[in-house]
Amino acid sequence: MILYHAGPSWVHVAEAAIVRTVLAKRLCDSHGFTQCMLYEPFGRDRGAVIATRGHMLVMAIGTDGGNTWFSVAPSKELQDLIWSFSNGFAGQWSALELKAIAGLDDWKALLELAGRQFSAAVRSVERAIADQPEQDVPDTPEQPMFEGDVMEVPADYLHSFNGTEAVECAH
Repeated sequence: MILYHAGPSWVHVAEAAIVRTVLAKRLCDSHGFTQCMLYEPFGRDRGAVIATRGHMLVMAIGTDGGNTWFSVAPSKELQDLIWSFSNGFAGQWSALELKAIAGLDDWKALLELAGRQFSAAVRSVERAIADQPEQDVPDTPEQPMFEGDVMEVPADYLHSFNGTEAVECAH
């Protein structure tokens, strides 16, 4: 398993019988990701980024036969912050630095954001591998078939007005 410095709880690895270009296209077309150009933020052979959303990266780790291994992990910058917090070095980061890197100025909000984005990215990758959209479209109930003439109107539906109804409405 590829271990990134934020720790094993911040990486998800999936194996799929699809190539990286297909997964990247599915993530971009149906899941709101941005396609990337295969850069390797963690160094050589530790994953090439194929798509990103928020602070999360989807990387192609390697291929064997017809299968490709993909990983989902926070960005390098967010991993630096998570590592610092996890190892007791949170005090080295000012609120201004947190805001510049992650858009939030306190640790609680930053870790909650990271957790939400990570779980959402993992779910999206799993659904994209299965060729499913981001959200399930609810089934619409089937409309009942109408047996009979659509233009048919019951005899008592139409009513002739004698004019007094109009006078009553005018008052």
